[in-house]
Amino acid sequence: MAGLQPYCLLTLLDINRNPLPGGSQPDYLQNEDDSWILNEDGSKFSIGNQTSFIMPLTGPAGLHRLMVNANFPAVAYYFNIQIRYDDENGSHSLTKAQTVRIDDAVDDNSVYLRWIGLSGSWNYYRFVFNQEISLDVQNAVIIKNFVQNWQTQEGIEEVISKSAGQKMKVMAEDLSVNDIRGLQSIKYSPKVQMLVNKNPVRWQTIVINTATYSEYETRNGQAPFSITFNMPSINIQTQ
Repeated sequence: MAGLQPYCLLTLLDINRNPLPGGSQPDYLQNEDDSWILNEDGSKFSIGNQTSFIMPLTGPAGLHRLMVNANFPAVAYYFNIQIRYDDENGSHSLTKAQTVRIDDAVDDNSVYLRWIGLSGSWNYYRFVFNQEISLDVQNAVIIKNFVQNWQTQEGIEEVISKSAGQKMKVMAEDLSVNDIRGLQSIKYSPKVQMLVNKNPVRWQTIVINTATYSEYETRNGQAPFSITFNMPSINIQTQ
């Protein structure tokens, strides 16, 4: 990528994953003498129409995170994103075109998770289906008291300590097999975090329960997806 001046091309797609009318070529802004209007970093200004956007990429080669911040029309359900560069021989692609689904679900007590995937970068997913909270209380330590007076004795056994914690089961219904395969890495990721505050943004590390998971049936094209993780431990008096 060094010296190629790459850029990111984003093309909006309809529900059938076909490009929206208008084409995917960018519309650049020009001066009166037909020269390009440039940003401070030398990239061209572009007009983002309803079907495509151009985002210049700057910085050295390596691992980059790209934030897509745009208002998509209601008819857009997916978008293709690809890194390209231009030279005297035309336009060339640096990466394969990736298709991303646009999530327009409302924030209805959703659970937002991120985890380190196989490529070493953060992956994100928001679970908006109804989630389950369970309470796990165990490891009760019990002692037996010697009874000196049965008339005043309140009990023979006494609990001196317990351990307790909450668990959350997040679910997503009717996912495609490709979506489920993409979410598999959350189950064996070394680090998974949950968004606990939006302003300021704060993430908290959680532990995914280890188990043998039932992924999907081969005959059906859709299946539910669920995982369970431990919430922060509850402070209980110990002795």
